[in-house]
Amino acid sequence: MCPYYGGTVTMSSEVLEALAAPEERIEGKLKVRGAARYAADASMPGMLWSATLYSPVAHARIVSVDASAARSMPGVHAVLTGQDLGQILWGRRVRDWPLLARDRVRFIGDRVAVVAAETLSQAQRAVAAIEVQYEELPAVFDPMEALQEVAPLIHEDLSQYALYGPGQPPQRSGRNVQGMQVVRKDDEHIEDVFRSAPRVFEHTFSTPREHQGFIEPPGSLLWIDADQVVHVVCTNKMPFALRDQLNTVAGVDPERIDVDANYVGGDFGGKGQVYNELLSFYLAQATGRPIKSVLSYAESLTTHNSRHSSRMTLRSAVDAEGRFVAHTMDVIFDGGAYAATKIGPGVLPGGVFQGMAPYRVPHVRMEARAVYTNNVPGGIMRSPGELQGVWAAESHVDMIARELGLDPIEFRLRNVTVEGDTDVTGAHVHAPQGRAVLSRLREELSARPLGAGHGRGIGLGTRHVGDGRSEMRLTLLPDGRVRVETGLPDQGSGSHTVARRVVAAALGVSESRVDVRYASTLGGVFDAGAGGSKSTHSIGAVAVQTAAELKQRLQELAAEVMGWPAAATELAHDRFVAGDQSAPFEEVARRIAEGPRVQVNGEHTPSRDHAPDVGDANFTAFAIDVSVDTDTGEVRIEDVLQVADVGTIINPVAHEGQLRGGFGFGLGAAMMEDLAIQDGRVLTPSLGEYKLPTQMDMPPYRLAYVESVGPGPFGAKMAGELSNCAVAPAVANAVADAVGARVTDLPITAEVVLGALRHRGRGRGKH
Repeated sequence: MCPYYGGTVTMSSEVLEALAAPEERIEGKLKVRGAARYAADASMPGMLWSATLYSPVAHARIVSVDASAARSMPGVHAVLTGQDLGQILWGRRVRDWPLLARDRVRFIGDRVAVVAAETLSQAQRAVAAIEVQYEELPAVFDPMEALQEVAPLIHEDLSQYALYGPGQPPQRSGRNVQGMQVVRKDDEHIEDVFRSAPRVFEHTFSTPREHQGFIEPPGSLLWIDADQVVHVVCTNKMPFALRDQLNTVAGVDPERIDVDANYVGGDFGGKGQVYNELLSFYLAQATGRPIKSVLSYAESLTTHNSRHSSRMTLRSAVDAEGRFVAHTMDVIFDGGAYAATKIGPGVLPGGVFQGMAPYRVPHVRMEARAVYTNNVPGGIMRSPGELQGVWAAESHVDMIARELGLDPIEFRLRNVTVEGDTDVTGAHVHAPQGRAVLSRLREELSARPLGAGHGRGIGLGTRHVGDGRSEMRLTLLPDGRVRVETGLPDQGSGSHTVARRVVAAALGVSESRVDVRYASTLGGVFDAGAGGSKSTHSIGAVAVQTAAELKQRLQELAAEVMGWPAAATELAHDRFVAGDQSAPFEEVARRIAEGPRVQVNGEHTPSRDHAPDVGDANFTAFAIDVSVDTDTGEVRIEDVLQVADVGTIINPVAHEGQLRGGFGFGLGAAMMEDLAIQDGRVLTPSLGEYKLPTQMDMPPYRLAYVESVGPGPFGAKMAGELSNCAVAPAVANAVADAVGARVTDLPITAEVVLGALRHRGRGRGKH
């Protein structure tokens, strides 16, 4: 039996067999043929194109803006400046970012004016004709310097900024602090523990900014119809959140906003924020015409939402048996000029403290701060904060193991959490699989000795199974098929295919009888949106629940139309059966559909109540073998083994694709990705200069599973953000194993490794 919120569904061998079969993606044929409609494909008669004027200086007062020449140019219908809009601020949590800068710009890329014209080239020429006079102000680009009392104050009165959504204002301590979070676990006498511990180790690590690297740049088409309904076709993976921003910022009634985000061409955390949709609304108001906005890659790379760079200092105390007794962590994130792109109560990029989450540590104190600078605003990227934290923690753990003379896997096994433990945040760990994952890794490695001249590095990670509110509507169609309506966009992960397979399995019918449709925000089917590794859990949970209710209703109606005993009528294997009588699903369903409409609405609300044997987190471990050219510092990855803790797999092809793709994502962070910034200016404004891994960079890769039970449909867990975080520390640990050179700053380029080779011994712990 598979539990769901409100009942159970039978986990028959047929269900398991159906889910084990490779899936066919619902949208696959459309995408292969180029027929899927993305935001950039959307057009309307009479639409205008928008273009934006960005600040060329990092910090300045705006003395004057002269748009008269732009307004008189051919094809131009509207030019809006900060003076035209007034002080309109937006933000996912803290509303501190002006739609258009009015009095001051705070980074190179701040929006100063926006134009609507008949063609994109006309809009761009008009932007170039706008004259702005700036009075430059002192700027600060290093978050450590921004914390000093002598640093320029980037936002003079943080208390003026409203919050979006419920909750307390973010904690702030010190100058230019956007937000902070402090975690304490039995830390009253933590310094006494450090003083009395046999060994204490302290190491500092850093990470650069990164870009999500999605294929489709952010874009939208927005128009206001004759009934004053605002329609938006866009790339936003959280359409209801965009609807709420239009309501909160622009004052539009939510019942008059229709956001359509059916196809999203990649995300990786970058498609959950507002881009130009709010500005398009004001342009549409000013012109009475539809407004098309598509950002260039240069705009995307230089003006929005990169992964936060970070500096992290970790200190750990270890007892005589090689077990952690205390841990502290101090994290500084470069938050950039605005906090608007961050979400959550701490106004931080997320799970940086997850780095030490796999381990049992009795005494903990951890603090993270995001700091205002005059750099491009930091935002959300796959495993926000967590990639930085795991990089630091797993490097730190490995350095300790080597100084203690312990095998890296054995040291982790001594400290990994087991049932009944709490993690470093004090949260209870449900059915942790860290020990099983490490044991399977060691078993796999025993049959594959390390090659001559190679080094091997280990990386362990864990991530919670996400959850979110989700609604679903199931309707029996006249042709005997079942329609599924969901408000969740499929951003490429296969979530609509998950819905189809789960509904089919729960009903007891073949997938071909289930039709999944995306419903825009006026469709009456809410979903919190993609992100946070929650889609399979949330949409799967509501799919199981709603399908179970529909199945019960169909069985009752089948008994009526067929004249069978209601108590004996069942639906399974595409047939209705009552004792020795049976009929095909399609035949009976069509007869049922001749009567009143059969429709079931369901809702899933997140809950932390799980059965004792249900794990609410996934664990994964990497063993990566490398060779290092000591003359050049070049690192070559020779072999990759990943062991992943997974529950029931709903989409087998996509599941493995997520794990393999996550490894590639982690490889980019490990070896090459760096959104370099100098004096506030992004030095890599194109994907030709910003290096992403390609298929040619992928090394030999092997994958092994450890089976467990998760809280999702039929015991599913997640896969989306499981693979990418532990890759970088495994590579650095392998380099240290191969040549004794320790890298503490990402990315692990040949130049960085060569520098570490010249300074061997760096990073030894204090003890």
